[in-house]
Amino acid sequence: MTAEAKTVLDTDLQDARQQSRGLAKNRVGVLGIVFFVIAAAAPLTVVVALFPVILVSGNGIGIAGTFVLVSLVLLLFSVGFVAMSRHITNTGAFYSYITQGLGRPMGLGAASMVIFSYNAIQLGLYGGIGYYAEAYVSSRIGVHLPWWLYSFAALFACLMLGIRRIEAGAAVLAVLLTLETGIIMLLDGSILWHQGAAVAHFSFAPFFPKAVLAGSLGVALMFAHASFIGFEGTAIYGEEARDPKRTIPRATYIAVIFMGVFYSLTAWLIVNSLGVDHAVEVAKQTSANLVFVVGENNLGRAGAEIFQLFVITSMFAAILTFHNNVARYLFSLGRQGVIWKGLGRTHPRSQAPHLACYVQSLMVGVVIAIFAFAGLAPYDTLFTWFTGVGAAGMIAVQCMASIAVFVFFRRNTVDKRVWNTFIAPLLGIAGLLPFIYFALTSLDLLIGATGVVQWIFLLMLIASFVIGIATAFSLRAWAPARYARLASSLGDQSG
Repeated sequence: MTAEAKTVLDTDLQDARQQSRGLAKNRVGVLGIVFFVIAAAAPLTVVVALFPVILVSGNGIGIAGTFVLVSLVLLLFSVGFVAMSRHITNTGAFYSYITQGLGRPMGLGAASMVIFSYNAIQLGLYGGIGYYAEAYVSSRIGVHLPWWLYSFAALFACLMLGIRRIEAGAAVLAVLLTLETGIIMLLDGSILWHQGAAVAHFSFAPFFPKAVLAGSLGVALMFAHASFIGFEGTAIYGEEARDPKRTIPRATYIAVIFMGVFYSLTAWLIVNSLGVDHAVEVAKQTSANLVFVVGENNLGRAGAEIFQLFVITSMFAAILTFHNNVARYLFSLGRQGVIWKGLGRTHPRSQAPHLACYVQSLMVGVVIAIFAFAGLAPYDTLFTWFTGVGAAGMIAVQCMASIAVFVFFRRNTVDKRVWNTFIAPLLGIAGLLPFIYFALTSLDLLIGATGVVQWIFLLMLIASFVIGIATAFSLRAWAPARYARLASSLGDQSG
């Protein structure tokens, strides 16, 4: 870097610090972050929407063992992930990690893909919440309103929470997550209660290798992995966490272990409640209503209706988390001058990235409006298409991050623990590579579409990555000071 560029960089960094008060410090603890990341995975939505898909199109009753397998792979990934979080604690998360490990072009490409993927998942959830809310309200009180009214109502509520102190969002998520996990635990307990003495005869076949490796294991792995998306968001809250060097690792492990046990146990109980020999056939017959049927069988009609209501709140909780995630990525890029610097400013009172929240809401609001104006079905198009391509994008970024973590510790001697910085990251890479292979080669299953639609979404995903890389090279050629800032430690709390 030339002396002139260095002077410009130092001036820009000083200006950036003056323009932004920074994110609020010491605002959220371990449980608050856990609420954010588990809410992003939307456990109840996973149980309702993805369990039937894995049973029918994946490896059948091996669903329970599949969740155990995926959680083990993600735990291996988490070892290196949290080791790096001790040295890089800014809100860029994957963007910062990949930049430090694989270079600025790859880092900015990953940031662009993450923003696209998180927005895509959030868009899909807006379609889902519109669909389920309209169906619930119209069936209960007979009022028929357009689905997009519910979607925009959720968007407004999400924006209002996003621009306030982060504790407000964490409190809302604590309530919503408690409700949705509580109803599933109630279902699990009811299955055990109804079986009575027969519990002793529950089959553990869903965990056996023979069952896990049966059928389409690739499809099962792909959808099971998608069920965990959001756990990586722990690092996004590094700047706002209390004692981030301890909080982020604890929150990451708690989130992965909780979801792994939660999903595998629930899948095992549902399979046994239906009968190991009949579960797949029942899933084929009931399709997306499978869990509602199981709920009614074990909790009565009231239980089934509670499930239908809590699916809506589950989606809102996930939307709020992804909104916060995207806003903080935009904040990180704005603070470094990659995009509009205004996005790198925070509100003087709440210290939330308020301008990034407004921009993020506008981005998804425009797409919702387009789908509404075109008269497209919210579930079959907006929900299915966008959540699928978003999941594929996040799987790809996780793979890049796992490689970046491994490379980072090969180049630096800040952490010499062999298991944490060499063995576990290497095993994590080996475990994640099959996931990205299945996601990209089976994108038609993820988005529920083939032909032109499949290719359009694949090209959109690739383009999001290429745009980020192209932006990095453009900055290197035309704005070297800004390019140098991509590798700066602005916002880091490491020491």
